[in-house]
Amino acid sequence: MPKKEEYFVENLNRIQRITTSFVIADKTLKTARNGKDYIEFSLTDKTGEITGRMFPNRDASDLYESIDKKSIYNIEGSVDEFPRNSGNFSIKIDSFQKMGEDEYDLDDYTRTSQKDQKELVREINSTIRELKNPYLKDLLMAFFGDEKFTLEFYNAPSAKIHHHNYLGGLLEHTVEVLLICKKASEIFPQLDQDLLYTGAILHDIGKLKSYDYDMVSIDISNKGRLLDHLFISCDMVTEKIRDNEIDMPDDLQTHLLHILLSHHGDVINGWGSPVSPQTPEAVALHHADNLDAKVRGMIQRTR
Repeated sequence: MPKKEEYFVENLNRIQRITTSFVIADKTLKTARNGKDYIEFSLTDKTGEITGRMFPNRDASDLYESIDKKSIYNIEGSVDEFPRNSGNFSIKIDSFQKMGEDEYDLDDYTRTSQKDQKELVREINSTIRELKNPYLKDLLMAFFGDEKFTLEFYNAPSAKIHHHNYLGGLLEHTVEVLLICKKASEIFPQLDQDLLYTGAILHDIGKLKSYDYDMVSIDISNKGRLLDHLFISCDMVTEKIRDNEIDMPDDLQTHLLHILLSHHGDVINGWGSPVSPQTPEAVALHHADNLDAKVRGMIQRTR
């Protein structure tokens, strides 16, 4: 049975009673101020994510264990806004029931990029063709000439939460960062464009190994949790250079790896970079990445 339009996450913007279905993307057992346990859920459908909370009368831990993440549940409850007039809506759940595969339309729960994928792919391919540095062009061609890599890259999410957390999100985020870098290069022509654009295209490739995902859910993989995508990206780049016998000068390779490792900004920020940006290209990529992530994340939360 298709989900009713008014009950998609993007339309839950008023106080009301609802009976509808969501993917339980995540669950957390928490303790309220009164000492009683409750369950907090991340509920998703194809249009977004909303928080749900359940305050069960019986033992919350037993109920928590019985709930299957990444499954679709029919949920009864109330949409509430707190604080009032804040636009911050969540669902207080009264009851839920796991649905059978014949009871829902999977397309209602599959979150995908709404941008034209062919246009995004064309932007990357045209950028690669226009590069003048032969070593950086060979490196990108080695990646994007690999059918297995491109299939994964074009369909992967960019995050579990925060921004571009949907199928195709990595491609969308990468191209948005690339376009911001191109605009920065117009303003600052002193930037090494080939180096900056290569960094923009490759900065998040480690996310291909950082997430486990399917049609309805995204989780951080064991590699992502233990190594982080910044390290994995650098490892993938050095491996590709070695395996394809790209005779890249050491200084150029060092600058490229520095851009990838520092793209989360100053170490003091605590955002994951093991080294702070120390070149103009590294500074430009960090701010392009941060701008896109912050703006897209805000758009996703408010629309």
